[in-house]
Amino acid sequence: MRHVEEEESVLTRCAECGVEFDVERDRGYPFGADAALCFDCAARRGGSYDGVFERWVDPPRLDGLESSD
Repeated sequence: MRHVEEEESVLTRCAECGVEFDVERDRGYPFGADAALCFDCAARRGGSYDGVFERWVDPPRLDGLESSD
């Protein structure tokens, strides 16, 4: 019998819309010390994500958002 350990998920709240998501598993855009945008808000703010290389090609605009730098 094989024991499978599940990784603990840490949820982050989107700085724009407030939805909770896992930055490590979902395609959110982290910024600052502990802030992030969900994928939809990052895309609405002009971010462009490359799904093949799994990285943000163009970062979203962060104007008007707060981070705890």
